[in-house]
Amino acid sequence: MAGIYRSSVGAAIAIVAVILVLAPSASAGPLERMVARADAPPSQLTQTRTMAGPEGGLIQRYEQEVGGLPVFGAELVAVDGPETAPILVSDSTVAGLDPADASSAISRSAAIAAARDAVGVHRLRAPAVAELGIDPGSGGLAWEVTLPADDPPADWLVAVDARSGEKLRARDLLRHATGSASIFDPNPVVEQGSYQGLKDKKDKDYTRLTQLLLPVTLERLTNGKGCLKGTYVDVRVTERGKKVCKPGADFTALTRSDNEFEAVMAYFHIDRTRAYADSLGLSQPLRSKPQKVFANAIPDDNSFYSQSTHELVLGTGGVDDGEDADVIVHEFGHSLQDQASENSLRKREGATMGEGFGDYLAAAMSALITGGSPFDTCIFDWDGISYSPSGTCGRFADISLTVNKAEQRCQKEIHCVGQVWASALFDLRTQLGADPAGVSIMDRVTLESNFLLTKKSGYRDGGRALIAADQLLYGGAHVPAIQSVMTARKFCGASC
Repeated sequence: MAGIYRSSVGAAIAIVAVILVLAPSASAGPLERMVARADAPPSQLTQTRTMAGPEGGLIQRYEQEVGGLPVFGAELVAVDGPETAPILVSDSTVAGLDPADASSAISRSAAIAAARDAVGVHRLRAPAVAELGIDPGSGGLAWEVTLPADDPPADWLVAVDARSGEKLRARDLLRHATGSASIFDPNPVVEQGSYQGLKDKKDKDYTRLTQLLLPVTLERLTNGKGCLKGTYVDVRVTERGKKVCKPGADFTALTRSDNEFEAVMAYFHIDRTRAYADSLGLSQPLRSKPQKVFANAIPDDNSFYSQSTHELVLGTGGVDDGEDADVIVHEFGHSLQDQASENSLRKREGATMGEGFGDYLAAAMSALITGGSPFDTCIFDWDGISYSPSGTCGRFADISLTVNKAEQRCQKEIHCVGQVWASALFDLRTQLGADPAGVSIMDRVTLESNFLLTKKSGYRDGGRALIAADQLLYGGAHVPAIQSVMTARKFCGASC
């Protein structure tokens, strides 16, 4: 399959870049002096985005370029709150890099072929993307290749030496989970308040489950033919993307044994989650294009969001993933983070936070529905009955472990360790409650913090992003509580 070439000079940047000389001086402002503390020299910093905070203040993002070539993953995020001192949220820029001679680089097609060989990708579901730049580890010339693999599904990010074609590193970035209509809201277990009498029975209808279907209104539909396409969501079924349509958009006759039921579930829960995110008053609007979803698209007990294609795919193994809003909302959480900071969280710690954020969002949306239930922090209550050792929750958002303990017990597996990040956020959600407008403080702070993440963000960066988000939204009123929880959970040292 033919690849796509990204020009080495700024084509990945959607706005006109401005090179800033940021050497501190007597006339420089506090934010400029903060940015000038970056590891990279000021002449190599390109300002890529400036955003006004929703309550005032400023967010600035920079990328590092050397000799007109990007330094992969080298970013800086700085925040100047409306009434607080500036904070350097994240700095992954690199000192001591010299320009590289691009004339000796292997071709784009050769780089893609080398990357495919390195990770064993035989078939792609979308074109490969290749970018020429500087490897931050070696300082040498490299190609960074994105491969949306088809079978098994993966979003490989492969760096190869631009002269030899040898693999420097590889990582799968795909966000996986193991895990008018009448639907489950959020799922049968939460609605009933117990597991009693609930079994999958291979997707069959039976009285107890059918009685738990709740009538809902499908908001924001835009398709005049009664199809599941709206302002925020475009849902199809199977990997072929068959449209789901009913006269008058009346899907009330569908039950869980119908193949289209999971599509209706996905539409309703993603639409509501996105509408809630938009209601929080964040720094920037999220993606205007509807989220494309393929329900019942793969036979695995697995679902994923792809940063490469921006598509969300739901599997059918065990309990169909589209029957549990926790799975749907978790995966859409990856999309929300990608919309706020595109292609962020590419390192292990960042990916762990990404999985934790998805679990937190699922728990938070459940709490908004129930008003507070012991099942809110039981993630994948319904989906988990097919694979959980206890036959109940797939994961939890209320565990008391520190991240150090979890990494030992979980052997650093990101979904398992991510439970600590989800639990820390949900602890704060419970502790801080709602603001005077009645909005959950941590829902707002957590979603705002996504704008401050980078490709290399780790645990400490995530903590500092929460603190900076609170400074932007609430003048730093909740920073002591956030600092306390982040340090207690060992995401930060003595402080973030």
